Amino acid sequence: MFKFYIFIALIVIFNSMLTKFIRQKYNIIDPRRIRYVNDTHKWVEISLVVLGVIVFVLFLFNLNLVWLTLFIAISIFGKIIRAIFEYKYEREEQEFIITLVDLGIWCVFSGTLLVYYINTIN
Repeated sequence: MFKFYIFIALIVIFNSMLTKFIRQKYNIIDPRRIRYVNDTHKWVEISLVVLGVIVFVLFLFNLNLVWLTLFIAISIFGKIIRAIFEYKYEREEQEFIITLVDLGIWCVFSGTLLVYYINTIN
């Protein structure tokens, strides 16, 4: 379990370093808060967060692989929606690049999480 916590810490450090590098390379301003491009984006993202929290709580109570997979799918779908809205409505700010990098790192992390969870079940 300790190795898994070290892996999480390394993912967070790698993500922050890569985000900082990309922001410097492409001169992307750090928004310092969550920005919604319009009301549709706001309500879709809030709905996905609420749904994700509900599914995660169900996973904690049930510890079923289906709930974990559904939580990961909702999280990835939320990142994809955010990237689409940022690309479509605020392309000149290039924030979608950061979102896509976060999406890639989240996919690697969630794949590792699934493999780790499946191996600890057996």
